[in-house]
Parts: sequence; structure tokens; C-alpha cells
Amino acid sequence: ILHGASFPADLGYRDELEELEREHSLVYLKSVSRPWAAPEWQGDKGRVEDYFLPERLADTESRLGLGPGELEPGRAVIFICGLQGTIGTTIRRLLGRGFVPDNRKLRRALAVPDEIAPSLFFEQYDATPVIDVKDPEVVEPLRAELAAALAARG
Repeated sequence: ILHGASFPADLGYRDELEELEREHSLVYLKSVSRPWAAPEWQGDKGRVEDYFLPERLADTESRLGLGPGELEPGRAVIFICGLQGTIGTTIRRLLGRGFVPDNRKLRRALAVPDEIAPSLFFEQYDATPVIDVKDPEVVEPLRAELAAALAARG
């Protein structure tokens, strides 16, 4: 579980998740995006979607017990909950790995064939579209990136 919040106190269910981590070998990574407001925080810093930045992805995979390049749809399913920025950025960062959104509008905009199973799901807390599917300048590069990733998977 990758868990992000603005402040440590906002990491809901943290105690329960840390208990599951200890008792059941759950991997629980937590990150705080406003560490300057919590100088006692010793954990990861930054937005939760930053775990998927190209320069952090190998470390994220390693911490999840995966080898380089193994964070892919054959080994993982992604469920994102939060606001538009977190969801949209996470989707953008994972399309190149071949993760396919479940959302019908996104699938249609990205030209995902119906027979390809979804591997990326989200629950949104605001009404702003996570990706502007009506803007070709936004959608075309994403469509090409996903198509290349799917072609590479075979």
C-alpha cells in the first residue's frame, strides 16, 4: 500500500496498516507532502504519486519486493483514491508500464481495445476530470505511450 497525505496526522488508518505490515508482511509505504510542517516526520517526503517518478521507480519497486521493471500489470493492480491531481498524475506515470484504466471515457480516449483487462482503478473525491479526454494535445501522447507499452507486452 502506498499512502500519502499532507501531514502525518492525515495518514488515516496508519496504526492499523502498520499493524498489518508487522503481522502479515504487508508492504506499507507512507509519504507526507508537507514535511516542513511536521519536523518530527522521518518517513518518505513528497506526494504519493512521486513513488512513480522515473527517478524513484526502481527504489519503489525494490521496496515493494519487485525487481527492476516488474511493476507492471502482470504482477500488480493499481487502485488510486484521492483528488484529480493525484489520480491523473498517477495514471500518466503508469501508462508507459502498460497499466490500463478501468474508466470507460479514458479507455475510449486512449483507444484501448475492449478485450484488454483493466489494471488501474480509481475512486475520485472531486468532480474535475482526471485527464481532459477532449484535449488532443493531452490525449494523443498518452494514447501513443500506452499503445507502445501494450505492444511491448505482446
